[in-house]
Amino acid sequence: MKKNLQELFEQYINEAQYSACLSPETIRGYKAVFNLFLKVMPEVTAAELLTNAMLNEFFKRIQVRQRIVGKNTLKSGVKKSTIRTQWSKLNVFFGWLYKGNYINENPLKHIKPPKAVYDDSKRLEDSEVRKLYSAITLHSINALILRRDTVMISLLLFCGLRKGEFISLQVRDIDLEKKEISIRGETSKSKKTRVLKIHPTLELHLIDYFKERNTCKFKTENLIISVRGDKGLTREGLKHWTKNLIKKSGIKFHLHRFRHSFACKLAEADVNVFKIQKMMGHANISMTMKYARSINTEDMANDIGKISI
Repeated sequence: MKKNLQELFEQYINEAQYSACLSPETIRGYKAVFNLFLKVMPEVTAAELLTNAMLNEFFKRIQVRQRIVGKNTLKSGVKKSTIRTQWSKLNVFFGWLYKGNYINENPLKHIKPPKAVYDDSKRLEDSEVRKLYSAITLHSINALILRRDTVMISLLLFCGLRKGEFISLQVRDIDLEKKEISIRGETSKSKKTRVLKIHPTLELHLIDYFKERNTCKFKTENLIISVRGDKGLTREGLKHWTKNLIKKSGIKFHLHRFRHSFACKLAEADVNVFKIQKMMGHANISMTMKYARSINTEDMANDIGKISI
């Protein structure tokens, strides 16, 4: 029996998950883009309906359609970087369809993705970080939450972790004796385990957090505990935590901004870019270089003085 497009995608995801062993975060990304495609293009139910014209229509629709965001606010249009991400994720699936002889040609073959222009600063300024810490101190409901939230900010700031790596951290990944934190390969996008030295500030916050955890007799193997009992913080819980902290601090942020800040702080400290690549877990140094857009020319004032003729 001939499979429809949804069934073929599920087959592709099974291969990506169990044969190619792609990370859960990557799988989630593919699913999100494909589900958006089905929502916007409900008439495309079979692989043979995937044409160049259909894909052009898809990109047109996602740019002109109106959607509700926030408090019933209508919004239309998407960023070039978002379209590029959607293009790349669909392109992988369509390439799989082509190799499997489900389609005669990849419908994106003649559609070039837009070149994303990154002229915004993704990093968090020092003043913004101080406000986040202050909001935690002022609004924590008890000592455990105060210690936990402080550690969360410090881990993100001094380790530059991806969301999946952060939420997957376990107590066993922290070695206070060696002052090291291990980001396990099975939780990382790069599939490679990396070990980072623990920053002195993070070390102090971890010690305080572990003391409070032990006092409250938490037993979960997850490093970041939930407020709903002896278990780890979930992705939904992390999303709720971020939303609350934005409201309390007045600082609009997402977790990836800490990763940008981590990279920029290392670069400003004259850390070799290849070392930064290793610490961030990038497979390609070109990805590391993209984070340099968050470094302002004002931050390079002292570097000009180093020029010697």
